[in-house]
Amino acid sequence: MSFVRLNGTRCHKMVAAAANKNVIFKLLRSAGTAILALPDDWRILQQSGRARSHPRNFCTKTTIGFRQQMDHTVPPKEYKWMPNNLISENFRLGPNGHVCIVLNRRIQVPAHVVKRLWKNAILRCTVDGGSNHWRNFVVSQAQQAALRQPEQTMSDNDNDTTPVAELVEPPDLITGDFDSITEETIEFFKSTPKINTPDQDATDFTKAFTVLQPVMVQRKVKDVVVFHDCSGRLDQVMANLNTLYKMQKDNCNVYLLSGDSITWLLRPGKHTIQIPLDLVTNQRWCSLIPVGSAAHNVTTTGLKWNLYHAQLDFGGMVSTSNTYSTEFVQVQTDGNLIWSMGAYDFEEKPQSSVK
Repeated sequence: MSFVRLNGTRCHKMVAAAANKNVIFKLLRSAGTAILALPDDWRILQQSGRARSHPRNFCTKTTIGFRQQMDHTVPPKEYKWMPNNLISENFRLGPNGHVCIVLNRRIQVPAHVVKRLWKNAILRCTVDGGSNHWRNFVVSQAQQAALRQPEQTMSDNDNDTTPVAELVEPPDLITGDFDSITEETIEFFKSTPKINTPDQDATDFTKAFTVLQPVMVQRKVKDVVVFHDCSGRLDQVMANLNTLYKMQKDNCNVYLLSGDSITWLLRPGKHTIQIPLDLVTNQRWCSLIPVGSAAHNVTTTGLKWNLYHAQLDFGGMVSTSNTYSTEFVQVQTDGNLIWSMGAYDFEEKPQSSVK
């Protein structure tokens, strides 16, 4: 005679299944099986007396961690994000500063934001072809300053008439496999240390973290601002998102800053995002994208179209073109989500029709 131990579940979806236990009992008894009606787990005990465990989850998409979180046995980890410090107020992240990285894309972030973030960084790195774009940025800023300089007058700050090229600090280092950087750029930054990272199994962006992280750990810096762009090659955009998944940890927050957006990774837990008031007033866009795997339980507050215990996954639902109802947005998720938000007020506007 075999013995069957019945397992219960706390998944609310299976309440109806629990009501059918009597039916299961009758079926097993009619088959000559003795039943131990214990509510913890399923175990089939062979006639030989040797126990063999066969755990069965009624709700296959429910993970143990998520079930514990929903039962409030494990409180969700909490995170706070203040993008206003990144794009408009302090231009500085974290109590110990931040790191700036320039990738191999044209810099389209507003120039004053780039210069302030770069100036306030404790470590500055350009990655391979990103060095070409940084050189172009520095030269263009110097040219614009030269055109304005005859009109400038001396103020209390002597630096007001100093050429921008002298105000923009050079990179602290240049990394990459150096297949994109030009000879002109190498000469332009000839005094900047260069570290070759030839491994072809990782992108230059990912490899740059291998070089930077020992310094970040030593200086207790966790925030990284990356100048990149979302247009152009989709494979490069996806590779940058993959680096977010690889590098965003408790000791490292990575922000991708492009011409009109900020993007970062929300890991499982409860996130509070303080939205700049002008973005709320102008009803700028935001989105929650599940890349790589599904998030089975996502709840939000503070959005115009909130989610309540929703599942986000490709082939199912994704949250795009959302906007804000308040300055504080909360996102509670049991899976990784890409958060992206419009950052500046020059979002494309409808063109007036030509009469």
